[in-house]
Amino acid sequence: MAVLEIKDITKIYRASGKSKITAVSGVSFNVDAGEVVGFIGPNGAGKSTTLKIITGLARATSGAVAIEGNDIVKSRVKAMKNVGAIVEAPDMYLDWTGLENMKYLASISNIEMPSDMGEYSKKEVILDRIDELLKLVGLYERRKDKVRSYSLGMKQRLGIAQALLSRPKLLVLDEPNNGLDPSGIIEMRNIILHLAHELNMAVLVSSHQLAEMQLLCDRFIIIDKGKIIATPNKAELFEQNIDAAVTIATDNIVGARDLLKEKFDIEATLKNGHIEFTTAIDVGEITKELILSGINVKGVQRKEATLEELFIKLTAGGKSKC
Repeated sequence: MAVLEIKDITKIYRASGKSKITAVSGVSFNVDAGEVVGFIGPNGAGKSTTLKIITGLARATSGAVAIEGNDIVKSRVKAMKNVGAIVEAPDMYLDWTGLENMKYLASISNIEMPSDMGEYSKKEVILDRIDELLKLVGLYERRKDKVRSYSLGMKQRLGIAQALLSRPKLLVLDEPNNGLDPSGIIEMRNIILHLAHELNMAVLVSSHQLAEMQLLCDRFIIIDKGKIIATPNKAELFEQNIDAAVTIATDNIVGARDLLKEKFDIEATLKNGHIEFTTAIDVGEITKELILSGINVKGVQRKEATLEELFIKLTAGGKSKC
């Protein structure tokens, strides 16, 4: 089920005089419950503008955005109550404890209460929710420490807990791993995957850390110059005609090189006991041809293409003029 539905949104900014800048043009996509979607593009491609429109910080010039079926313009309150977001660095009071920050945010937020609270008061339900979230992000034992003493990773995790207070159906994260060390990145990844795959939340993540996005996301939306240019999922990611680096070990490297040139027009490099080349042709077909031609193949190694390579190819080096 689509939690977030974006239909043909365009955002035009008016610059000085009569000039106009189109930051986003005809963008459409959905994010379903239970999935992590990576939203990537070069600087200036339209990512931040799109995220601001989704989170109500900017208004589209045309098009529509709905969250849980509620239009963010016509039914703003209903739509926004289903969104949790961290755009840039999360806000918090450094001289307060993590628990105090959570309590204060809860006090100024319109948190929807369960239909049957039993004998619990509203205050007890909120305190239970805060404890639940602090345990989820691994900060329960540090809840009474001042945020000033938290590492950057801990602050990011507290930001996640803050964003989840109202039980949103959609979580929007902009560069959630900024400044984190490797262990912090892994912790953040595990939290996000738990929210999506186990708690059935829809998660939209924007980041320039493409290697991490490849590990984290179920599918990707690639935007450049204000327009979506590709929407591959993991299964489709490398079916983009990207040349793969291949190494074949053989006791007849000269014969293998000549056959590759003759049959597939592939230029291979000779190494000590193996040949190296790049190709988009199926490696199984190449190996089969070598064997049928009497060339002994000792081993085949194919270096898989990466999200980074696809991104560079599709965005002409990752640079946007938008």
